[in-house]
Amino acid sequence: MTTATAAVPFPLAAGTRLLGEVISWTCSGVSVTYAALLAALADAALDEGVARELAPKHAFTRACKKLSDQRIIRQVAEDETCVKFQFTAESRDGDRFEYTLETLLTLDKKTGKVTCPLPGLATLAQEELDRAIDARSGADVTRVIQKLFDRHADLFPVRPQGGVYFVPERHVGFVDKVQAMLGCLNGQILRFPVPAGTAEGDRSVKDAVASGLAALIDEHRKAVAQFGTDTRGDTLTRAAEKIRSTQFKVQAYAEYLLDEKGRLDRELAAARDELRQKVERMADEPAATA
Repeated sequence: MTTATAAVPFPLAAGTRLLGEVISWTCSGVSVTYAALLAALADAALDEGVARELAPKHAFTRACKKLSDQRIIRQVAEDETCVKFQFTAESRDGDRFEYTLETLLTLDKKTGKVTCPLPGLATLAQEELDRAIDARSGADVTRVIQKLFDRHADLFPVRPQGGVYFVPERHVGFVDKVQAMLGCLNGQILRFPVPAGTAEGDRSVKDAVASGLAALIDEHRKAVAQFGTDTRGDTLTRAAEKIRSTQFKVQAYAEYLLDEKGRLDRELAAARDELRQKVERMADEPAATA
């Protein structure tokens, strides 16, 4: 298997030290089967676990887009095993729309089997559901890529709207794997190496990494603020682990952060203190109300 080389917008002298890469990918128009997505992940030696099977209920929501021509589809009931949908036919009579109950359709959430009193509609709905369960869109592939980075590397947004990211140099090999996967799926990734030692490049990398880590710390603090006496112990443990993980990132990227590291260290310390104080208050509250 061959891997395409990174796009280099200007020649780099031998021995040039890189801070990392600015990357962007496109999956628009990509439509692949679930099996093809798994194969692409395996061929690139990436974690296949990030591509989960689509639950029948979620797949049916997608199938409804194909089934909703001249009808309105609404969920009307759900229990542990089934979801029931009402199909309402829409027609126009002059300057008025009329709505007529067409049928009720039941979806088995475990097996994905569709049943309804109209055999033709049941067959059509089952075909569209089976197709939706197996198909993966470009948006699905993008979610897979983001999960891969969440688990195995770091992406720092370059722009508030997302879509363009800085990836530290230590993860360039991982980007190679993602590029190989996308190549199998007719997607594309653009990669622009960022050399160290340019004033604007160093500043932009610092800002991107610092902003990304600050947003992560803010998420930790907001989560801690929501904890109460009904918060599970394992949730508190995971919160502490996430804060420690972010601390490791701040240390690992100290070279990029420069004068921003001190600020991030203080914010992390505040997050740890807030979690500790919240746990102590939660421990005292039952005794106080006894």
